[in-house]
Amino acid sequence: MIEDRWGDRDGVKLHYLVQRGDAGLVPLAYVPGSLGRAAEFRAEMERLAPRATVAVDKRGVFEGEAAPQDGYAFEDRVADLEAVVADAALGPACLMAFSLGVPVALGYAVRHPDEVRGLILLDYPARYPGRGDAWLERALPFARQRGIPERVVRAIYRDSARVELWSALGALCCPVLLVVGGLSPSVSATDLERYRGALPDLRVEVFEDAGHEVFRPDYERFMRLIEALLDGLDAP
Repeated sequence: MIEDRWGDRDGVKLHYLVQRGDAGLVPLAYVPGSLGRAAEFRAEMERLAPRATVAVDKRGVFEGEAAPQDGYAFEDRVADLEAVVADAALGPACLMAFSLGVPVALGYAVRHPDEVRGLILLDYPARYPGRGDAWLERALPFARQRGIPERVVRAIYRDSARVELWSALGALCCPVLLVVGGLSPSVSATDLERYRGALPDLRVEVFEDAGHEVFRPDYERFMRLIEALLDGLDAP
């Protein structure tokens, strides 16, 4: 059964979904993209049962919550994830992250390498971006459609600053799966080479017919790949 839970960091309530499961299977924690929501991962959580799973809502995006004014910088994102993972008490887990969730998950992993059994990185480099005016113009109507307060988008824009994580990746020894959309511009050839040079246990899968949302157009292909990696982590 999937349950709503709230972690806490400095008095800010952080929503997440949790599904308890078989203690013999490596748990999975999912970090969505910038304005993505945990609820969008519910079908995958159900499919992955009896594996324990968590899906995280970044601050400010959970529908109906009182969005805080501050705490939207990269370091805050990582600290929020730390608070949720601690509250969920999953133990060592595999982290899966999509788009802007990737640098947040990597930021957590390099700070807690012993708590990360594996990483699944979906179509994004090891870089947290600064947000320009073009991003703000695109994000505002998208957030409006989802009921995300405008002040959250503007706070993300205000607090954004570019952070490169490439040099920190050497701390990671766990298996890493990088899934790239062949039609997506998000991960450049240079980014791929930097990933390969930094991570000793890296597998790269390029879905040539996919864009940034690598789970489309072939959802079954995507899920079989994820399930195979998780099954490999379960092996003694």
